[in-house]
Amino acid sequence: MVYSNLTNNVLDRISGSIISNKSSSFKENCLVVFNGSNLDISKSLNFIEKLKDKYDISLGFSFMAERLIDTSRIIDFIKPTRIYKEEDIANLKSIVEEHSILVAPNITVNTLSKVSTGMIDSFVSNLIWSYLYMGKPVYVSFNSVKHYMGVKSKSVEMTKIIEGHIDKVLKMGAIEIENKKTVKAEVKSDTSQDKKLITEKDILNMDNAQKVLVLNKGTLITPLAKDKARELGIRIEIR
Repeated sequence: MVYSNLTNNVLDRISGSIISNKSSSFKENCLVVFNGSNLDISKSLNFIEKLKDKYDISLGFSFMAERLIDTSRIIDFIKPTRIYKEEDIANLKSIVEEHSILVAPNITVNTLSKVSTGMIDSFVSNLIWSYLYMGKPVYVSFNSVKHYMGVKSKSVEMTKIIEGHIDKVLKMGAIEIENKKTVKAEVKSDTSQDKKLITEKDILNMDNAQKVLVLNKGTLITPLAKDKARELGIRIEIR
């Protein structure tokens, strides 16, 4: 799967996840912070645009974000209330006090490990740590670290390290921007009976939001279908 499309699919779910948790009509301040991952922002700006219906948006950029992503385009499109950069770490307390929630759509391995271990020495890591410390909502997408350089790690040990850091940050109170809901696959045969053979085509036809394919006992699945499910991060369960 192309990394930019994968990232965009996650970003498109951010606004829905956050807005659904907001019941008040009063506009609060939301801070969206960007790290320096290889995020393709060209098709992802609408997710912040949707947040503007409920929040006044401020943007924050790490030192590397200013050099690796098109920050000027984001700023021109969103027209944020405020813009913060690495040097604004000196104003950390006031930034946290002025913004109700923090959204981190492209956290890097560097920032994730810093927050997880408490070694906070940069702008974004300090922001995330401070929000969690104060018990304020922090929405994080771990897609950038799960698919570093656009692919999943081939190293079992490195995957364990990343998952360990993610688990620690979630236990600290972060909210993962991800669709974890188990969805039963709607794969039917022409006779409307449960399909007995799942092919690669069936996997490709699944909804992008599905992360779990639930099959009846006795259902056969081809090797190519299994490989495709593994590639797309879809877990197969037999009931």
